[in-house]
Amino acid sequence: MGDKNTVDVIIDGKIVRVSGTESEAYLVSVSNYLNAKITSFKKEFKNYRLLDEDLRSILLQLNICDDLFQEQAKTEKAEQEKEELEKEIYSLKHDLVKSQMKLDGALQELEKAQKKLFETEGNKGEQ
Repeated sequence: MGDKNTVDVIIDGKIVRVSGTESEAYLVSVSNYLNAKITSFKKEFKNYRLLDEDLRSILLQLNICDDLFQEQAKTEKAEQEKEELEKEIYSLKHDLVKSQMKLDGALQELEKAQKKLFETEGNKGEQ
């Protein structure tokens, strides 16, 4: 286990000590996210401060869960797109190999035809 980091942050106007094995920068970032959510709620809902503390907490938790689910959906979509692109790349590589093999075969046939032509022209010159 890593060392425990502790940092003081401001959340909803209060100084809070946050601890974790993550970096201090990460802990501050997470705390800033939470603080921004609370600030956003206060701006969006005029009576937010008048709501029961439990209800405020539930609304905040639901909003954060919504953010999480939206990000998970974006991640899932990006992973599906990545898989589709990987399949397409595989198919394109396969087509490239087939084309290269056809090209190699055509070049070999061209070489044979050129040799045959030179032989035929050489035989005509000897006659």
